[in-house]
Amino acid sequence: MMDQLSNDVRYAMRSLRKSPGFALLAILTLGLGIGANTAIFSVIYGVLLRPLPYADSDRLVLVRQSAPPLGRADVGVSIKEFFTYRDQAADFEGLVEFHQMSFDLLKRGEPDRVNTGVVSPNFFDVLGIEPILGRSFVPQDDEPGAPAVLIVSYSYWQSKFGGDRTIVGQVLEMNDRPHTVVGVLPNVPHFPQENDVYMPTSACPFRSDAQTRIAENPRVFPILNVFGKLKPGVTRERAAAAVDTILRRFVADDTGAYRPGAGFAATALDVRAEMTRNARPMLLILLGTTGLILLIACANVANLTLARVLRRDRELAVRAALGAGRGRLVRQLLTESTVLALAGGACGLLFAGWTTGLLTTFVARFTPRTGEIALDIQVLLLTAVVSVLTGLAFGTLPAMASSTDLVTAMKQGSAGAGVGIGRRSVQSALVVAQVAVSVVLLAGAALLIASFYRLQRVDPGYNGDRVMSAELFTNFSKYPNVDAQRRFYLPLIERLEGRPGVVSVAVTNAVPLRVAQPGSGAFQIEGRVEDNPERRPTADARIVSAGFFRTLGVPLVAGRTFTESDTADSMRVVVINRAMTRYWDSSEPIGSRISLDAGRTWSTVVGVVGNVRDFGLDRDPVPQLYTPLRQTRQNLNGLVLVRTSGDPASAIGMIRDAAWALDPEMPVQNVRTLDEIRDRYLATPRLTAVLLSVFAVLALVVTMAGITGVMATSVSQRIQEFGIRMALGASRGAVLRMVIGRGLALVAAGLVIGVLASAIATRVLASYLFDTNPLDPLMFLFVGAAFALAGVVACIGPAWRATTVDPMLAVRAE
Repeated sequence: MMDQLSNDVRYAMRSLRKSPGFALLAILTLGLGIGANTAIFSVIYGVLLRPLPYADSDRLVLVRQSAPPLGRADVGVSIKEFFTYRDQAADFEGLVEFHQMSFDLLKRGEPDRVNTGVVSPNFFDVLGIEPILGRSFVPQDDEPGAPAVLIVSYSYWQSKFGGDRTIVGQVLEMNDRPHTVVGVLPNVPHFPQENDVYMPTSACPFRSDAQTRIAENPRVFPILNVFGKLKPGVTRERAAAAVDTILRRFVADDTGAYRPGAGFAATALDVRAEMTRNARPMLLILLGTTGLILLIACANVANLTLARVLRRDRELAVRAALGAGRGRLVRQLLTESTVLALAGGACGLLFAGWTTGLLTTFVARFTPRTGEIALDIQVLLLTAVVSVLTGLAFGTLPAMASSTDLVTAMKQGSAGAGVGIGRRSVQSALVVAQVAVSVVLLAGAALLIASFYRLQRVDPGYNGDRVMSAELFTNFSKYPNVDAQRRFYLPLIERLEGRPGVVSVAVTNAVPLRVAQPGSGAFQIEGRVEDNPERRPTADARIVSAGFFRTLGVPLVAGRTFTESDTADSMRVVVINRAMTRYWDSSEPIGSRISLDAGRTWSTVVGVVGNVRDFGLDRDPVPQLYTPLRQTRQNLNGLVLVRTSGDPASAIGMIRDAAWALDPEMPVQNVRTLDEIRDRYLATPRLTAVLLSVFAVLALVVTMAGITGVMATSVSQRIQEFGIRMALGASRGAVLRMVIGRGLALVAAGLVIGVLASAIATRVLASYLFDTNPLDPLMFLFVGAAFALAGVVACIGPAWRATTVDPMLAVRAE
């Protein structure tokens, strides 16, 4: 058996060397199809299928609380709620907490704002993560007054400290106290946020302060994420029911902290599923897309192989007449197709190596699990399996269509014979199927492109041209309240406004398109009494300096904006946006007063400005109110905005110099223009459209190649027919139209089927579309025109060849 297989492989190689054009086209076509699937599987395996790089990761869960009646899918866990779960939930080996803060790392080059994970001392033990240097936290690290310690993430260790292996034991100054590095983590994904360093909970001053107040308010500090490891044999469903029972018990015991009707609920979620939840739908769409491309490639190569088998009918019939059985001939043909597919798989690995990088960049926007994406042994084995199956798939039909009848083969191979009707129908059906599948892919790509085009043309409500932004978050230990913060920000504005090339300067607590969710602070309009205080209107609150609206180019609709005279000693004022005016029905909001603190203080509405799409270009503007920086009583993490008359990059040095002149230890982070921030926001829909467009173009190219191959084969089989037609008076134009007409008829049939399939398939993309109907008739018109043009281009070569036949030679041959 092995000898026969070896003989078949050698014969297949010799046979393919005799048809280099066919072999090269088939290998390239299969390489594109197999390569695309290899690339997407490498991503899916690394993101969705590979176990988390933590010990016993299948037992890790995330305890999540929600309030569905309030539309809140995640309400966070408070300190007291975590303590209750930890003490009462018996289904867990351990429960640990996590929240993220930002602190200042000083005296290590430029001041650096670091993302800090604040965790239980047994956090890494429960998750099953062993440091590669040093140790994990121990209970003594979390005792009040214990020396402050840090564990450094792998990426921050590499970028900030250059992978210095002596980092353990070094003392870093963070905020107002020294912290000793006790360990370095391995290169593993972080969830739910990426962090630079980790500290025990007792070292976080905000959490420590909140813990002293949990007796009076069990919902204080509700920003914790709680992770747990299930005991062996405990199901996630059982643990979810247990934590929900615990939550409902203490919700019922305290109706003051948990208002009736809020519908608080708790559950336990699989950590790996949560880590990849946002990436899963798009990855499955891309997997389906690449699967369709492979089907198109198989249909194309099957058509090419079928045409080649037709030319080999005499050879196969003679071999059958000499004693070769039907099974022996089919096995030989399948061996040839498998050899082709394996060569295509090897070619596909090169294509996958290039595509994987693009896919990894795309997926990184949805999940932290991109560090484990690689073309490893599992992916290579899958490529081999897919290659073999692909070879069998596209080789089976031609092999079964081969003729072993010597008389029939001699007749079909004669000079005047054409291809059999059955075989011609099979070839046509394959082309129609290719076109139909390609229509589905091109329709999806067209929808995403149209959606992206409309999204990027949305008016954001501000003018970001030549505006630079920078984070200058004040250190809580040096700036403990808003008065201290103003003593930094107000002089900073004055320094920057005096610099040449600066048009205007502003300080705010939020920049458009950098915050995902709006705030929902309740307010009261003077003179109106709400029957239910819980139903008071809400708005997103902003703190801005006087030059904010001029710097961002936000239009004034009515009244006025802030001035430098709006100070703490003057009348308290606010400015609202147009969306917020709906709360006044048809009355005039300017001059009315509102309260943000249940009537203790009142502010007068002095102006209405245009709507700004702060939270997404695809989201309607929300009601917003602006409070002047000089009057606010809230602490402020300030972002500086500088509008310049020239290149905004010139403002980078200005901002740093002005900030460090006031405070040499002030971190200046994330310095970007507003146009860059907008481009980053648009990067995800842009990459989605690009990826699907690349795959759609691949499908279109492969389909065009298939149409060209079928038409070329048809023309070669009908050369004498065309010559006789022209000898009897048919013009070359008539022959040209005849050939192109047959090709376009196949395209039209595939187009009809594809449009009907697209009407169903494109609904999957509905959640990714902005202001675009999945059944947009203009899109289908575009796809139809594109395939009509592609069909003409694919047919023009074979059709032109048909018109070059010499009628006299055709008549003599006949």
